[in-house]
Amino acid sequence: MARDRSRGKVRARKENTREERKVLGNRELLTFSFKFLDETQPKGKEETLQLWQDKGILKLFINRLKELSVLTRDEALTQKQLKNYGDFPPKDKTDFFHPAHVDDNVAWGVIEGIGGLPRVAGFIQESTFYVVFLDSNHRFWISNFGK
Repeated sequence: MARDRSRGKVRARKENTREERKVLGNRELLTFSFKFLDETQPKGKEETLQLWQDKGILKLFINRLKELSVLTRDEALTQKQLKNYGDFPPKDKTDFFHPAHVDDNVAWGVIEGIGGLPRVAGFIQESTFYVVFLDSNHRFWISNFGK
């Protein structure tokens, strides 16, 4: 029996009436950071959050982050929700340059699935994807698809 402090009366507590949350184990889910966002590239065709808002892509991107945030890093990579490139693209395969504020030894990759060509390039450390470039025209790692 527990004492109801507000009225000084004794009341009975119902046992086992609360549904317990089931723990599926400790899963370190993906998180996202804009700490290294570079809105100055590619030169002459800079991609910014405001530009993505104006083009109607920003909402798609936010929804994509929401979808990815229920996955672990390994799940996202295995399911090809994130593409891991490892190194920064060679100069003849990109319109971007490696920003000075990002370490040389990071695992570069992209978030795809933002509605066609748009990609978000960045790097992965532990369970955090650091957004570095917005790439609405598939110019971070140029392929035949992006031409």
